[in-house]
Amino acid sequence: MKISNILLSPQEQLLDKLSFCKSSVKSMQEWINNLNTLQLGSYSKALCNAIIEISELKCSETLRFDLIQVIHSSIENTLNNLEKHYFNQSLITNDRNEQIIELALLLRTQFAKIYINIAQQSHNILTEQKISLFAFQLKKNFQTARIFASYYALQQLGRLLYQQQTLYSTPRPGQWLIAHQLMSCAIQYHFNSTNINLLQGTHYPLKNINEAYAQLILLDIFNNNQIRPSESQGLYLCTFDWAKLIHISAKETINSRYIIDSNKDLAPVYNAHQEHNFKPDIFISTQSLLEYLSNNEGWHKENLSDNEKKFLTPALHFHIHNLLTTKAERRHERYEYSTQIKICFGVSVAHYYLSKGKNFIETLNTNFNDNTQYETRFINADSTPFKQNIKSLERETRKIYQVDVLDISVNGYRIKWTGVTPATLKTGEFILVQENSQSPWRGGVIRWIKQSTDKKIEMGLEILAQDIAPCAIHLQANQQNDYFPALLMQSTQLDDVSTHLIVSGMNIIKEKQTILLHLKDQELKVYLTKPILITQSFTCFDFELLNEQQKPSLNRFIQKQLNEVKNQDQWDALE
Repeated sequence: MKISNILLSPQEQLLDKLSFCKSSVKSMQEWINNLNTLQLGSYSKALCNAIIEISELKCSETLRFDLIQVIHSSIENTLNNLEKHYFNQSLITNDRNEQIIELALLLRTQFAKIYINIAQQSHNILTEQKISLFAFQLKKNFQTARIFASYYALQQLGRLLYQQQTLYSTPRPGQWLIAHQLMSCAIQYHFNSTNINLLQGTHYPLKNINEAYAQLILLDIFNNNQIRPSESQGLYLCTFDWAKLIHISAKETINSRYIIDSNKDLAPVYNAHQEHNFKPDIFISTQSLLEYLSNNEGWHKENLSDNEKKFLTPALHFHIHNLLTTKAERRHERYEYSTQIKICFGVSVAHYYLSKGKNFIETLNTNFNDNTQYETRFINADSTPFKQNIKSLERETRKIYQVDVLDISVNGYRIKWTGVTPATLKTGEFILVQENSQSPWRGGVIRWIKQSTDKKIEMGLEILAQDIAPCAIHLQANQQNDYFPALLMQSTQLDDVSTHLIVSGMNIIKEKQTILLHLKDQELKVYLTKPILITQSFTCFDFELLNEQQKPSLNRFIQKQLNEVKNQDQWDALE
């Protein structure tokens, strides 16, 4: 059966007995203990077949739940081992990795499906069949099965979504509909806040259905195909701490930022004017989480958990804060437009092409101030995380790609990528874009990536500015003088010209820091006021000159560089 059909297909009980063991908890335990000698592939296949057979077994839902619980931890451990084989790999991988990915997705989907079925069937028995007053314990057993199965189903749907996000793929048909219906049922029958750990003696960080559903919501509203797999992992781990800060209600409040129609197979949507056939019945508030993150940023990190301290990087914090404070709606309409554009990746590569094909070391002119010493220190600066900028950029790194445009908006493109993807193709990566050989390079960023089932990649590119000039930053610390490539970016809005500084994603450069801006034959002291964009690839800063009288010098440098860039033939740089 295709994975895409599993969640929506009805589950029939066709088996009178299991093929691999007896239909008892003891026999299932003996079977799983004997599997330990198998290799990962055979072990995974055996578990997948076991889930399918348990799903199709003619038995009570309470027994079905007990049977799947016996192998629950083994399935989780196997899935973790499978996911290690492809996590953070290239977007389009080799055949072996594709098989591992398909197996992991199939196993996770079947795992979620069996708990979904147990929850739904237990609910049907409780609501449709008359249970005798003398069968009080039987009714209680079905209620318990409904609670546990709903929790585990949402838990697995959350992990399935996380798995899909690391692959830049999309949810399966029915995935959101089932999650919403499980939550809606829990709210209606008042078991959404029941503590699973107290009932079962477990120690899950998400202690009830509310929190399991909240994690699923957070993964969707925070990811948006806009962060990298490594960031997805950090965000996923942080959501265990944040889920309890999400308020879920059947009634709208002033803080209901997202809304859900539990009868539609749709992710949460921003609470704005919706079509008449959209009838929200679940309301999500993220206000408490926003206040928590705002109160614990910068120097105030003592209240953060270990996961938050480890994974909540400036880039991830910027991404989350931006989503929680701005309108989650598309600002510009897209228009069909068919053409091809050229694209290259990274601040260092952009510096190379904007500098007429010169490597970074060639663009420096340190003669005005003890040149030999500074240049030698730069070349020997083994401690810098950007040693690749010292040597000549590899041809593969500075490769220019030609891609197809699907449509355009006021400030961006939606493009299609086919074939092997370079390692530099990641969300948040700085890019240069050129429509033809006569047009100038424009600077931008990869905003989102999506992978379709036919292994084609779609990407959203945002153009940040058309006027970009290469420069350098000079850091002086511990008697070391380190130079790094940087870009000056100018944009104009209503005759107001603003200048920003783009640097590679270095942790050593932060806001409210004074650095030296190296402009070939002079250096200007600048104060970095605040970042206007942070990704894993680069940071774009607002800045101020410490000596305002040097502003004409800065403007002359930028204009001179822009004129040189616009007048050069970009393809000469490839020679």
